[in-house]
Amino acid sequence: MENYFNYFTEIEEHFQKRRGQARPLSPLDWALIESLRDAGVPLEVVLRGVDRAFDQRSQRRRTAGKVNSLAYCTQAILAEHERRNANRAGRNDPAAQVAEGDLEVSQLLELLDSARRKLEALPGRSRAVELPALKSVVETVVDSLNGIILEVRTSQSLDYEALELKLNTLEERILAAILSGMSEESLLEAKLETRQEIHRHKRGLKAEHIALLEGKLMRKKLLQELGVPRLSLFYLPLN
Repeated sequence: MENYFNYFTEIEEHFQKRRGQARPLSPLDWALIESLRDAGVPLEVVLRGVDRAFDQRSQRRRTAGKVNSLAYCTQAILAEHERRNANRAGRNDPAAQVAEGDLEVSQLLELLDSARRKLEALPGRSRAVELPALKSVVETVVDSLNGIILEVRTSQSLDYEALELKLNTLEERILAAILSGMSEESLLEAKLETRQEIHRHKRGLKAEHIALLEGKLMRKKLLQELGVPRLSLFYLPLN
């Protein structure tokens, strides 16, 4: 599994370099990168796919306009991944070891504490008040986060994969509380907005990739609108 902190930033920097523009990536792009990571696509495969997409574009006679989304490179990335898997077929290739994160423990503790404080302030926000079930869930999540902070502070050797799983589980509980408290009309509106955003970039994507992107982008949209900090080793520095 690729390093949690470098995977996203290296893809972003490489894409910006090939695009020739340092404009930040969109929420859809971040969801796509997260989906690639969850699917086990290695960092070097993603970078090769980005290069292949831009190289093929430069070979065309007419290439008007800028590439606005990482989704432009999706087909090339998936092709590179399939090619890699085909090349490895039949080989006795041992599983890769999980790489540890780059964050120092002291910095990680600061980021976790910052997320905890934002969660504690969440029930008082206007949008969150409309979701009564969210308050009790946030309280239990804060308690669990306090336990994680204590574990990180006292641990001699951190298991970053296990830590990421715990944080994602807490985020899932918050998301479930949000979804359960939303009206059917609000939920439908959020789903339609998400699908409309993905529709512009879904050409060439398989149905399972589209479904995965819809779920991840929907999560980002709901959490961001309510001001919920992301509980992930990558997103903690971006909260």
